[in-house]
Amino acid sequence: MTGHMDSERAWERHYTRDRSVLRYPDENLVRMLAPFLKERGARTLRALDLGCGTGRHVGLLLEMGLERPLGLDTSFNALSLCAGLYDAPFVQADARSLPVSSDSLDIVVAWGSLHYTVKGDLAPMLAGVLRVLGKGGRLFGTLRNTRDTFLKKGLHLGNDVWKTGLDDIESSTVAFYSEDELRAALSPFSSFQYGFMERSPLGKPDSVISHWYFWAEK
Repeated sequence: MTGHMDSERAWERHYTRDRSVLRYPDENLVRMLAPFLKERGARTLRALDLGCGTGRHVGLLLEMGLERPLGLDTSFNALSLCAGLYDAPFVQADARSLPVSSDSLDIVVAWGSLHYTVKGDLAPMLAGVLRVLGKGGRLFGTLRNTRDTFLKKGLHLGNDVWKTGLDDIESSTVAFYSEDELRAALSPFSSFQYGFMERSPLGKPDSVISHWYFWAEK
């Protein structure tokens, strides 16, 4: 419990900084969402951005034609920023216990959020996503790849889980996943596809930021 509280405090601090406000969507999410929305018809779909941060992907869903996508985050400071940016509902809640009705959603976006906790939390979080998705609904998400070196600084807690020493989110817990772990985590879904994306920070070519990205269908 203490670890979760440390992480929550780290994110509250993070969302007091100007640079925490992200306005542009991730292009890989756009590429995965576009054909799904074209096939299903955006206006009829119900969506949740799980760990929405400052709401950039709520904004994306609105731009792509969805009506009133829901944003959820544990950070009050993040949601306060969202309220001033987007005309959509936002809820302060924990991804481990989603306050959403079963079989009520077509889309869950969890972009850059699921890996910010211990590995033992991943299965119940994904079980919650499966519960709230309707048949044929999809999760679009990311997990931090074990190839990542950018956040592996601070205190190693074992099993490739770190309490990061990165200044921006110091004391936040971050878990890193192998390909086998990713496949095992997504195995309860009826189908899934994944890839990985990598970059280095500007001026730090020896440091790697690496994510798995995927969709998984109920």
